[in-house]
Amino acid sequence: MSNTIFGKDAYWMNFFGLMVLTAIEVGAVGSDLSRDTTLMVLSVVAVPKLLMIAAIFMHLWGSEDSRILTLTALFPAFFIIVMVLFIGLTHPDGATGLPAWCRPGTYGL
Repeated sequence: MSNTIFGKDAYWMNFFGLMVLTAIEVGAVGSDLSRDTTLMVLSVVAVPKLLMIAAIFMHLWGSEDSRILTLTALFPAFFIIVMVLFIGLTHPDGATGLPAWCRPGTYGL
């Protein structure tokens, strides 16, 4: 496996990248953005974090057998998508029925 990204250790580069993206997430949640804007920022930041974790920590990038590892890791993704779409979104309260402790402003801070 190639252990370097831009000439630096891949694990440390990944760690620092994840910290930067986490700081962006914390800033988005802590600032006075609208709910839709906050969700958009969190969704956009989630994709690179997913790719960084999968590529480096799950060894899906750079090794000789990364193709079979990638296919093995992506196989359950189909079932997760089916579960979210057909169970989560078809439940009557799937999108609006958050428990009180999940709603912003009820944290008691």
